Amino acid sequence: MKRLNNIKSKIISILITVFASFISALALHVFVYPANFVPLGVEAIVTLLYSVFPSINSGYFNLLLNAPLIIFALFKLDKKYVVYTLLFTLISSLFLLIFGAINLPAYIAEDGRIISAIFAGVMLGLRTGFMLKIGSSTGGVDIIACFVQKKMPYVNVERIISVICIIIIGISYFVFNDFNCILLAIIQLFISEKTTEFIMRENREAIEVKIITNSPNELYYDIVDVLGHTATIVDAKGMYTERANYMVLTVVNRRQISEIVKISKKYPQTFIYYTKVSGVYGKFRKNKDDVID
Repeated sequence: MKRLNNIKSKIISILITVFASFISALALHVFVYPANFVPLGVEAIVTLLYSVFPSINSGYFNLLLNAPLIIFALFKLDKKYVVYTLLFTLISSLFLLIFGAINLPAYIAEDGRIISAIFAGVMLGLRTGFMLKIGSSTGGVDIIACFVQKKMPYVNVERIISVICIIIIGISYFVFNDFNCILLAIIQLFISEKTTEFIMRENREAIEVKIITNSPNELYYDIVDVLGHTATIVDAKGMYTERANYMVLTVVNRRQISEIVKISKKYPQTFIYYTKVSGVYGKFRKNKDDVID
C-alpha cells in the first residue's frame, strides 16, 4: 500500500509539473514577450535576450541559462527538488519551442498592456505555487535562493531575490527604451506573488486558542463535549503572582470563536486569547484513536 501511494504521489507530481510548465510557457509566449516587459528571475534575462535576438526561439535561451544552475544543484541540493526542477525546465522550454514553431498567436492589447501584465502575473504565480506545493521550483533564481538558505538559514533570501529582480527590471528599461515596461513588470511581480501566496495557503484555516485558567479539567470537557475538539493542558505559572495555573491549548474553526469565549466566561479568573493559523495538518477533532492529547 505504501509503495502504491508513493507511485500515485509521483504521478500526480509529474502531472502538476507538466501543467505548470505549460501555463508558464503560455504566459511568456502569449502575454509577456509581445508586451515588452520582464517577469521574475532568470526568465527576465530570457525575455531580454529574446527581445534582442527575436529570430532565436526563447526555449533555447531558457535551457542555456538554467542548465548550469541545475547541474550545480545536482551536487548541492535535494535530489527530488532537482529532478522536478529539471523536468519543469525541460518541459517548459519544449513548450516554448513548440509555440514558437507553430507561431501560436500572442495577445496584443489594444487599450494598454496592463491586461498582459495582470494575466501573466496570475499564470506565473499559479505555476510557481504548484511547483512549491510539490517541493520543487521553477529553476533559475529559486535554485540560488534554495542553496543560500541551506547554507545560511538566517539570511533573508526573499529580500535578496527582490533586489535582484528590481535590478533586472531597471536594466529592462535600457533594452525596451520604455518606462512603461518597469511599471508593467512591477504589476506582474505583485500579482504573481499574491497568486503564489493564495496557492500556498492551506484550505484548512483555523484558530489557535490559548486559555489561562485554574479550572482546566472542567474547561477541557466543555471543549470536548460542546465544540467537538480535543485540547492539551499545560502547567503554567504567573510571573506577577507566582501562582500555579494551567494553560489549555486547542485549535477550533473560526465560527466557533464566540462559543469558546462563552464557555470561558463560565469560569472565573480565566484569560483567553486566540490567533489565526495559516493551516492545519492532521486531525484536531475529538477522536480517541486518532488524536494524542
